[in-house]
Amino acid sequence: MGNFMDDKTIFELAKQFRKAIENARFEGLFDRDDSFSYFPKRCCGDTCYLLAEYLSSKEQASIYVCGEDDSGQSHAWLVMKDERVRMPSPILFDIPDNIKNVLNVYSDGTYFEPNDVSYYTEGDVINGLIVDITADQFGRNSVYVGYICEFYKRFVFQSASDNINLSNDRLNRLYQIILDNID
Repeated sequence: MGNFMDDKTIFELAKQFRKAIENARFEGLFDRDDSFSYFPKRCCGDTCYLLAEYLSSKEQASIYVCGEDDSGQSHAWLVMKDERVRMPSPILFDIPDNIKNVLNVYSDGTYFEPNDVSYYTEGDVINGLIVDITADQFGRNSVYVGYICEFYKRFVFQSASDNINLSNDRLNRLYQIILDNID
């Protein structure tokens, strides 16, 4: 993804997306969804995937980050993938030829090149711009666009990964509902 938006523009997009979710929830459009009917509670992960898709439609890449606090409570948020984030060094894994041949029979020849199995560490994303539209479930602002603070430090880093396209029909359906409610 190319040009980076300034933090204020990212904030406005996040606020717009959050408002669309609130509008759809108020209209009862999430009543039949087991997690989104509780928005902003219990759906921070799904919300990250949906917001990441929206930001991607605006040519802004993001990284999904999740952590867990001392009580076992987990939380997920996005970090914008820009110059403030350190890209992990590639770690290439080459599948042995005998296994690669079998896999290629069933995968239309996908396994010819070594696979990149690199991953982000906490140090890679620590200086990135955080975008979070579900922190109000913890008594925080409903839309947060900023940097690491005590609230996020309470969550022990679990993982971070690049966002890819929405992965299932449920998320695609929710995304369409949200888009239909953007002013």
